[in-house]
Amino acid sequence: MDLPPRDVPEGLSSKEYLQLGIKYKSMGWIEQARDALTFAVEDDSDRDVSLAARRFLRTKIPRHPVPLFAEQKNIEGFNAMATGDVEQARETFEELIREFPDFEWPYGNLAVLCLHVHDIARAKELLDKALEINPHYVNGWLHLATARGLEKDLPGARECVDRALESDPTDTAAKAMKVALESLDA
Repeated sequence: MDLPPRDVPEGLSSKEYLQLGIKYKSMGWIEQARDALTFAVEDDSDRDVSLAARRFLRTKIPRHPVPLFAEQKNIEGFNAMATGDVEQARETFEELIREFPDFEWPYGNLAVLCLHVHDIARAKELLDKALEINPHYVNGWLHLATARGLEKDLPGARECVDRALESDPTDTAAKAMKVALESLDA
């Protein structure tokens, strides 16, 4: 994958800004994603694109601005988690939570680690805090649905998925989880 420019370029269409914002988010570049998506929202030439950008901002980008240091540490923690260095990832996310308590992503990432070792109570506590920071945080709702599912609380899991879909009815992971939960009823 080609890296996008570090500075958000000027003069793009709203659709190009939306696509760029999504790409920035996938790389963990939070503030560039916020800027690109804000440009897409402000360009009202394509109402559907503007609404999609607004929804993405609300549900997939941290609610509060994130300092570059915190963004980079979160990327380090995520990479450690992805390569199986669970202890390093845990330490990184805990440090981020202490230093940047209004940054919801480290709570969600640490909760995923807790779910992998079946520390469901701790995962739920972390996710509750993340969702207190940003009640539209789709991944937070989906991770909480997983936690409740592991507890065999299927109504609670469904409720979490419904909350995710209320925030973003287009989210493919939330739609897939809803289908999976419905299949359990069949």
